[in-house]
Amino acid sequence: MNEADTLPNWIAHVFDHPVAVSEPAWYWSPEAPVWRGNSENMVTFIAETFERAGELLARFSDAELNQGFWYLVSGSCSSLMLTLVEPAIPLASRLRALRSFVPLFEQVMAARCSPHLSHLDEQPANPLNGACYMWWDFLPFFGKPDEPKRSEFDAEVLRVLQRLLNIPHDACRESALHGISEWQFYYPASKSIVDDWLARTPHLRPELVEYAQRAKVGNVP
Repeated sequence: MNEADTLPNWIAHVFDHPVAVSEPAWYWSPEAPVWRGNSENMVTFIAETFERAGELLARFSDAELNQGFWYLVSGSCSSLMLTLVEPAIPLASRLRALRSFVPLFEQVMAARCSPHLSHLDEQPANPLNGACYMWWDFLPFFGKPDEPKRSEFDAEVLRVLQRLLNIPHDACRESALHGISEWQFYYPASKSIVDDWLARTPHLRPELVEYAQRAKVGNVP
């Protein structure tokens, strides 16, 4: 393995950058470093980082994490997350990385994000709320119900969304609903995830309930 292709170096590459207040983020620079590591290793690094996110990402500020997640997850900023749907990488490794979204949200998003709802632009929100809310909008892959080889991966996406929706934090719930809104176009049965959650979860904010109803039909901002 390339000596530079290690978990600490990968975490530093994604997250260890100053946050510019008025200038474009570091990754838009023509001189920005590009990760040259092995794709299969990267899938493992994603899983290992997210599974221990509370510990491994503790040294970064909320703004640094927000910037790093935009770079990592958004297909317009990098292609790193496309490794999760790369057929050459073993499915077991890719499913592990996908499932690791849950501990990431439990250990970092739920612990650091403020309870403000991003679709209402409620303020003052934590900087990390942006990446939390846009997570499923950023991801550079989508459902493929007509491709049998994707069936297991896509089914796991829906299970992950269900688990994220059950995290008792409004920013995490809003993020999961945003994701369900995206994926219900490919798998309409995912609407039942929302109905089940609403039936089991009392004392929700009316604004979040309204957002949930809109997510079932793909009508969310």
